[in-house]
Amino acid sequence: MKLFPSVLRRKRGVVFFVAAFMLPLLFVVVVSIDTFSKRQTTTRNLLEFNLWLSVRSALDHLEAQFIEIENEWLNAEYLSNILRGDSLELIDTSPGIFLIDQEFQIVYPETAEDGDPYSLTFNRSWNSDYSLYMGRAEAEELARRNYSNAATHYLEGLGVAETAQQEALAIEGLARSNMAGQNYQQAIRYYQLLKNGYSQTGNMGGHPYGISAPLQLHTIGTLTGEEVFGPDSLLATYHLIRDGNWLISSSSYFFFKATYESILNIETESEVSRFERILNFNQFLGDFVIPAIKERSWFSELNKTVEIRRTYMQTGDAQYLVSFKEMRIPDTDRLYFGGIRWNLDTVISRMMPPLLADLTEETGLELLLVHPSNTELSIVEGAPIPEESLTLEFSTVPFPWILIAIQPGFEKLESDVKIQMAIYIMLIVLIIILMFFGVFVLLHDISRERNSMLLQTEFVHNVSHELKTPLSLIRLYGETLLLKENLAEADRKEGLQIITKESERLTYMINNILDFSKIEMGRKEFDLKPGNLAEVVRDTLDSYRYHFVKKGFRIEEKIDRDLPAVLFDREAVEGILINLFSNAIKFSKETKKMEVRLEDTPEAICLVVADKGIGIPPHELSNIFNRFYRVKSTTDFEARGSGLGLTLVKHVVDAHAWQIEVESTPGQGSVFSILIPHNPEKED
Repeated sequence: MKLFPSVLRRKRGVVFFVAAFMLPLLFVVVVSIDTFSKRQTTTRNLLEFNLWLSVRSALDHLEAQFIEIENEWLNAEYLSNILRGDSLELIDTSPGIFLIDQEFQIVYPETAEDGDPYSLTFNRSWNSDYSLYMGRAEAEELARRNYSNAATHYLEGLGVAETAQQEALAIEGLARSNMAGQNYQQAIRYYQLLKNGYSQTGNMGGHPYGISAPLQLHTIGTLTGEEVFGPDSLLATYHLIRDGNWLISSSSYFFFKATYESILNIETESEVSRFERILNFNQFLGDFVIPAIKERSWFSELNKTVEIRRTYMQTGDAQYLVSFKEMRIPDTDRLYFGGIRWNLDTVISRMMPPLLADLTEETGLELLLVHPSNTELSIVEGAPIPEESLTLEFSTVPFPWILIAIQPGFEKLESDVKIQMAIYIMLIVLIIILMFFGVFVLLHDISRERNSMLLQTEFVHNVSHELKTPLSLIRLYGETLLLKENLAEADRKEGLQIITKESERLTYMINNILDFSKIEMGRKEFDLKPGNLAEVVRDTLDSYRYHFVKKGFRIEEKIDRDLPAVLFDREAVEGILINLFSNAIKFSKETKKMEVRLEDTPEAICLVVADKGIGIPPHELSNIFNRFYRVKSTTDFEARGSGLGLTLVKHVVDAHAWQIEVESTPGQGSVFSILIPHNPEKED
């Protein structure tokens, strides 16, 4: 990184650099501050001007959202489903849906009316034979207490009964007579028949047998000491009563509820049951809603529109909004008043908060619904209302609340401006940092390219020197053989050997350069074939032995001849060995010893080339396979090289899917280990 300090040392360049980057940034900062100040003033004026319009729009939106929900439920198709008996109720307002006919009778939710018990003889709709037998049975049972004769007449009445109610009354008489005559088994049979077959049919008092018969069965069980209709069955019936399984009047409901609770020793539950809610709702309809509809019903004669009418009602602490309209239900020819009773506590606690939250997010205003009678208009939720706030009442839907809109205070606006300024300053600082980082990266790239050029120059210089040595020897001995005709045979042979070996060395160096060029262009290919690796190692060592002997090296070799076949490229493996041998010769000073081992281990076949040279520092081991890289500690060493040898070794090892490991100690030598896995995959 010598380039970066050199640039900074040029004062004129530094001044120009700072001016080129900092002056535009300062201009942006000044313009931003002025813009923010003007925008703050504009925003203040705009908020004051548009506050009423925003609040009115928000209020209209709230009413429109409520009316949309209202219309989803108040439609003829939905109410037609209710009349057909489908179990549909409005969530959170249940039982809030109602249907009232033109006679102002409650059609839904339906309950029974209180009525006086009637006598058999007074029902003129019964056939004369049935009335005759039932009158005789009643006289025998009640007046003469002849229960056997009474049962006989009740059976005769059962035989001529024409309706389900007549059958049920006759069966009830049979059950009652058998129970009075202590014929309990027959009585149990008849009461069970009433409970199972006539559950929804009413008796003389209008009470369904599904409710009254279990009580009689429980009484028989008490008299006989047997579990005829046990507590579990009574409890199940009790829950069915609370769930509204039978349509009964309010007086009947509370009577049977108290009776079952007394038998089962149940404390009165604090939670209002479903049927009690229906009863209370119907009472509310009768006391408040029906009079309101009657009061407004004249309007539908003059105006046939089907618009929804709404009225606000309050009973005790509860507040309600009743929405209703006149409509013709499909599949019927009658007009009905369909409506919903909205519990305003539910509306304000569940329906309005999400709508207000959406409006707050959309408008940026703080919106509150407040009841005028429950809070002072000057204080909301314990905090004073700012002067910039505005209050409006609902115009379409008669909600009892007012909408308070509080616009963000000016302090908040100033705070927002400061936050924006801080963000802008942070962005500017970030831009400056990124710009300096970009300059640093640029200078770093320039420095790296410069170093790369220096390495390439050094590479050319080293290669030239490497090529010059064998060429000089070849030329020297070639001229000697050419000019000296009477040269001794031994000298002539030695000269030819030197020429041959130096030619091989020259070929090796040129091949290295060509292989590196192919690797750089991605064109280097390997011909992997199964073969004897030991033979290649031995032959390559023998061919290079001349150089070792000439340099005074002592060679220790241990080559296992019984190795399994290995998949490899012969020329590439020879290149690995020659590069490692060449490095051992170049970088060995005093101790000239080299060890070559090829052995089979349980983990892999291991090829080891070790020398006693100058070694490699630990911090440089990770770089020795990089192209053109030479260990810094060898720069003053007399050996030269292209810096490509170990790069080629690493590429060949990786191409064979082998592994190479290096252990080195400065001053003690290096050990290169190539691990070759067993059973390599063969080509298809």
